[in-house]
Amino acid sequence: MATWEYNVTSHSIAELKKCEVSPEKRKVFSCNETGSCMVNDVCTIGTSTLQSTLNEHGKEGWELIMTNYHHGELLCIWKRSK
Repeated sequence: MATWEYNVTSHSIAELKKCEVSPEKRKVFSCNETGSCMVNDVCTIGTSTLQSTLNEHGKEGWELIMTNYHHGELLCIWKRSK
């Protein structure tokens, strides 16, 4: 039976890269014709810095299994075989 170990990391958005605000991202809520609505972030994080963080953990054998954004931080949950 496979066994796993897990790692939880937290990354502030400022740590990844300063927010890049574009006009289309300034809306907080957007809704479609059927009434489904979603919350849009007011900024985007730098994808190159995020990619670097993902690649660093990947080189160590970690697989990203879940992320969550909360209060300006990106929470990442990783797993790898023991």
